[in-house]
Amino acid sequence: MPYGLYLHIPFCVRKCGYCDFNSHESAGELHDAYLDALLLDIDAVRQRHGETTIDTVFIGGGTPSLFTPGMIGRILERVAKNFRLEAREITMEANPGTVERHDFSEYRRAGVTRVSMGAQSFDAAELTMLDRIHSPEEIVAAFRAVRAGGFDNVNLDLIFALPGQTLESWRHSLDAAIALGPEHLSAYNLTFEPGTEFFKKRAQGVLREKPDDEQADFLADTATRLAAAGYERYEISNFSRPGRPCAHNLRYWRRDPVLAAGAGAFGFDGKRRWSNVRSPQEYIRRAKAGESLEASTEEPDREQAMLEAVMCRLRLREGLAEDRFASEFGTPLSGVFPRTLLMGEKCGFLSRAQGVLTLTDPGILVSDTLFAEFAKERA
Repeated sequence: MPYGLYLHIPFCVRKCGYCDFNSHESAGELHDAYLDALLLDIDAVRQRHGETTIDTVFIGGGTPSLFTPGMIGRILERVAKNFRLEAREITMEANPGTVERHDFSEYRRAGVTRVSMGAQSFDAAELTMLDRIHSPEEIVAAFRAVRAGGFDNVNLDLIFALPGQTLESWRHSLDAAIALGPEHLSAYNLTFEPGTEFFKKRAQGVLREKPDDEQADFLADTATRLAAAGYERYEISNFSRPGRPCAHNLRYWRRDPVLAAGAGAFGFDGKRRWSNVRSPQEYIRRAKAGESLEASTEEPDREQAMLEAVMCRLRLREGLAEDRFASEFGTPLSGVFPRTLLMGEKCGFLSRAQGVLTLTDPGILVSDTLFAEFAKERA
């Protein structure tokens, strides 16, 4: 089976208050040293896993577009040197506030085929609240610059259910994004993750999280408006033009292997899961010294793997094929989660057709609660 490859570049201009990804504010002082370390890491991944075939690459962050096209080109050249690179999709994340730094046609020539841009909102006040460094006008300009660079596969990320956000202001952002005509849209509800500034502000009463029913209203409205605009929902929070889902991210939801390199990067080879050290400085030091870059490793047991299979694959509209589950784990799905399956179907949250289990539209709106029930049944 071909593998995916995730490459992490942890630098950004400003750390956003809601972000719990491994990202660090940087003016460029570590970029060259980090690039050297990342290239060594890619070599090390090859040594552990052999000359496997890579058919999707995702360069995430942070803000990878802070790296020059030449630096991105060196990274992809090293990947091609170490693996059979038959990539049908090479994605690079970009921030609208940094796009003007480089000519995107040069990223295209370096090998990038898809750009994922963190727009988050088209409302100026909401962008300020989110600590974003760009304006609504800069999103439009950045999108046009990416198009001018030759990219015909672009994603825009948006966040809904913000404190103080109304359904009307969310619809404005959604409509503004649709008007640009991206091939893909990701719409995520705001979460307050431990360790973030937003988490602290919620605890202090400065920010208020929207109730679950309001968040569900936002998500339901999003699905309706995007469907009317010609976008297909292929995952709970992801929508694309026909034939344009994110091939790399589908790997995670299908639990397919994704190798990884970079500070704080997570990888999974089909059996073992690992993560690298998060500190860029420690990552650079270890790479130079030839030391292991891994911070943790685990091999999910059968119980974990069965629960992950259900929770990940049910996020997809394609659903969970019961014969695949039985083949993978040697037992029928109905014998592992009988109570939750019965409850889900009885309540209209789950649908079974031709041996495939899927979430219904009402089921999507209560998916977190439903997944928790699957977990409780095996606890």
